[in-house]
Amino acid sequence: MIATLPTGWQGRLLALSLAFLALAGLYAIAAAPLLDLYAERAQRIETRRAMLAKLNTIAGELPVLRARVSELRAAVGSKKLTLDGASDAIASAALQGHIQELAGAAGISIGSTESLPAEVQQGGYRRLGLRLVLNGTYESLARLLGRIETATPPLIVDNLQIRSFQRRPGATPVVALDANLEVYAFRADETAGTTAR
Repeated sequence: MIATLPTGWQGRLLALSLAFLALAGLYAIAAAPLLDLYAERAQRIETRRAMLAKLNTIAGELPVLRARVSELRAAVGSKKLTLDGASDAIASAALQGHIQELAGAAGISIGSTESLPAEVQQGGYRRLGLRLVLNGTYESLARLLGRIETATPPLIVDNLQIRSFQRRPGATPVVALDANLEVYAFRADETAGTTAR
């Protein structure tokens, strides 16, 4: 069988081909998986380095964030969160007086006020509300809504409806608006054992 193998340049070419095939097989069996494993591990290391850099950045911000949380807790602790009053009627009257002050300061006239029934909320609080009909300019209405948003205790606006007056062609433009809205605030329910802040 060895005698039938080619000799000369054909034999050398066959030997080189067999050696190349053996090296390619060895590469496919041993080297390629090792190189793939190396590339995969290098990618994992790079990902972990990037994550470590992000975590170090976040850890550096942690003291500042803790200080900010302490400031916010102190601010909330000193801020009045509920209406005062021994009963819903007294607290509702206080809410109505507060809304009248805000509306007067904003240049809004209150057409009518209706007290809404108190609702018991989760956590020992009672939600008190007023339904208001207001009249004023767009700017004064925006001022009132801004004052309500920053009021103490916090107030919630709901069911806001704004209407403008119809004007006839050629008539003097009317800048007044009518607005209906509901304003809510909370009162601590002493019967539930919660104390107002």
